[in-house]
Amino acid sequence: MIREYNELDFNKVNVLGRDLDINFIIKLTPERKCYIYEKNDEILGFITFDILIDRVEIIDFIVHINHRKKGIGSLLLNKAIEVSISNNCKSISLEVKSTNKNAISFYIKNNFKNVSTRKRYYENGSIDAYLLYREL
Repeated sequence: MIREYNELDFNKVNVLGRDLDINFIIKLTPERKCYIYEKNDEILGFITFDILIDRVEIIDFIVHINHRKKGIGSLLLNKAIEVSISNNCKSISLEVKSTNKNAISFYIKNNFKNVSTRKRYYENGSIDAYLLYREL
């Protein structure tokens, strides 16, 4: 089930988020939304994104490694797109490590385009970032 994040999710989201970054701590702001995928009281994935007037930027997006390739990522991304459209946003974008082939493939299948490369963006300047973009 997909639902909006609430404060009771803080610890579980942060534990899962540590697969993104060892120092991960969820930070919500007025423009930031977070939706989680929960099953049997376990958070299996989440997506955070900022609504910036007429566009959306995905900030964090993860599905637990043992639950990938089951459609959870697609459900979360579709929820973000649905919320974006309902907020009259025209586009959605994100950055992804150039080495993250599975994520890149997922986004391409979901109509994102690689529009730019940010050289030496991640890992102390050793990994490029791709800027992916999709019109809504």
